[in-house]
Amino acid sequence: MYAFSNDFSRAAEAAFDAQLASFANFFDWHRDTALASLAAMTSASNEFLTVKHPQDLLQMASDQGKHAMDRAQAFGREATDVALNKPLFR
Repeated sequence: MYAFSNDFSRAAEAAFDAQLASFANFFDWHRDTALASLAAMTSASNEFLTVKHPQDLLQMASDQGKHAMDRAQAFGREATDVALNKPLFR
């Protein structure tokens, strides 16, 4: 006799496990991104505190802006990979 409920339970359990693993990956990626962002902001603020000349401040602000754009692009790529359940390569 065919046990529909057993097969359905296994299928439902497999789907739930896949969703849970996906959520865990998303949570880990989000935590890592937040920590990296905090470290970058701390480093930038420490650099800004050491500026002595206005020209250095402008150059540093420009450099920080470029780094922020690079991080935003990387964030977008990684968010797409997480949404598509692709492994993250860092």
